This record gives sequence, C-alpha cells and structure tokens, in this order.
Amino acid sequence: MSFASDAKQEVLETKCDNECCKLALLSAIIHSSGELVIHNSEPSIHIKTDIQKIYEIVNDTLSRLYGEYAELTLDDDININKSVRYLILIPSTISKQVLFDCGLARINQEGAFELIHGIDEHIVESDCCAKAYIKGVFLTSMTANIVLGGEEKNKRKIFSGYHIEFVLNNETFADDFSSLLFSQGISSKKSKRKKSFVLYIKEAEQVSDLLATVGAFKSVLNLQSEMAIRDVRNNINRQNNCINANISKTVNASIKQLNAIEKIEKTIGIEALPQQLQELCLVRLANPEETLSNLTKLVSTPITKSGINHKFQKILKIADDIHYEEE
Repeated sequence: MSFASDAKQEVLETKCDNECCKLALLSAIIHSSGELVIHNSEPSIHIKTDIQKIYEIVNDTLSRLYGEYAELTLDDDININKSVRYLILIPSTISKQVLFDCGLARINQEGAFELIHGIDEHIVESDCCAKAYIKGVFLTSMTANIVLGGEEKNKRKIFSGYHIEFVLNNETFADDFSSLLFSQGISSKKSKRKKSFVLYIKEAEQVSDLLATVGAFKSVLNLQSEMAIRDVRNNINRQNNCINANISKTVNASIKQLNAIEKIEKTIGIEALPQQLQELCLVRLANPEETLSNLTKLVSTPITKSGINHKFQKILKIADDIHYEEE
C-alpha cells in the first residue's frame, strides 16, 4: 500500500462519536466527492469513492440521524487507474434535508433552493467538528507522492519529496478549506489544474501536522522516522562530497607540483635549487599522494602547512619562469 492509502486507513479506524462531528464529516465527504442528481424534481445525492469503508461511515450517520440507509453500487465510469470505484446513493427522500443539515444548501431570499459552494461556518464551529471536516476531505480528496524508504529503480534508491495535495471541485470551497486548515496551524498553497483547484502542502513538518490533525499518528511516526533517516543520509552525502572535493583538490595540487619538479629536473636540475627547496622536491617525489599537512612531518626542518605551501609556490614560479624562457 502507498503512504496515502496507509494514512487514510488509519483515519478510517478513528471513531467519530458526537452527532455534530458526524454531520461535519458527512458534509465534507459530500462536498468533496458528491454530486447532486435531480430526478422528477427531487434531488438525490451520489457519492463516488474508491474506499468502500466510506459507505459504512455514511450509513452510520444516516441511520443515526435520519433512520435511513444509503445504497452501495459499483460506479460505471472507468477512471484513469482502472481501479474499482463505488457509488453511494443517498435516498432522495432525505437528500434535501441532508443538504440543509450539512450546510450544503439553503432557501434564498427569493424562496428558491440553492447550493452553497463554500463551507458553512456553523458546520465547523467547534474544534472537534473542524477536525472531523478535515478528515472527510482527507479521505476523499487527498493524494500524496511520499515514498518511505526509497523506491528501487535501476539499482538506485529514488526518494520523493513531502508533497500532499487536495483536489477540490471549486475555488470557493478550496479557499474555505485552506482557511480551515490554517485554523489548525497548517499552511497550504493553491493552484488551478484544468477545471479543479488544488491545495498542496510541501513542507514535511506541515504534512506531519496535517496527519496528526486527522488522527493518523502511525503515519506521523513513519514520516518522522523517514525525515530523520534522510537527514542523516544527506549529512553523510555532504561530508563525502566535502571529503571528495578535498581529495580532488589535493590530487590536482600534487600533480601540478610534480609537473613543476619534473620541469626543473629536466632543465636546470633540482640541485640548482636552495637546500630547503631541494629537500621539498625530493619529499614530494617520494610521496606524490600526501597532503601538505602530512608533508610537514616528513621534512627535516619544522615547518607549518602554510610554510610548505609558500615554498611550493616558489617551486611553481621557478618552473613557470623556465617555461617562459624556453618559449
């Protein structure tokens, strides 16, 4: 199962006991994945989902509040992933009342029936109801590209970012839901994708806060563990890159010094150099891979790393002067 599926499974296992919270959860499910079908002038609510257990949630609320039950069938529409999708049919006898109670419809000033595109503030008035509403949208509209432990591809580990998004059906709903998330300390950004509006969260800490808000605490622990592992891995990579860069720098400097010494040896001879430079040339020839710090321990006279570097600069200049004179 994917990270998103595991997190949703956790949320499905959390209980929602208060009637107000059940109504908020139902409102979120209908708002984010439902559609209104009019037949013989009577509205009927259809909910499409790929999670069968949502039918149990909807039925539990309907039976407790209205004494009615929804019908579950398979959705005839084939989605892109060709996975099984379910169609939950709320009876037309109670659909209008459900819309009113869930803050999804009202009678306007002209006495006409109209849908509400945003989130009714009375539905999410208390903190517990706000969290229940977020759970409903989480279950029906959340997708994530988070991969725990990395994914094997061509014998290499491929790691994802920390990206969660909600695909919502209208901008008013998206703006209101963004505000609802913000009330729980979760910041999101909005973009438009074809006819949908997308709220997305990319920061790992914000994703953790969202998971905690909806009660997916195992997923929080798994994500925190993944973050720690990646942090250690990144630190090791940075250290290795630094070490490799230093090795490369040492090798390049050594090659340059050896070339200069070879130039001097083939022209004026190493013996033509001052005594200390002669010794340094011989030490470098005998230890081509050593760092300047290690070379300080191999010469007869005590000297610092910067002192050795200064003497090598003299050797390089002598070689450059020889090359200039030859040209």
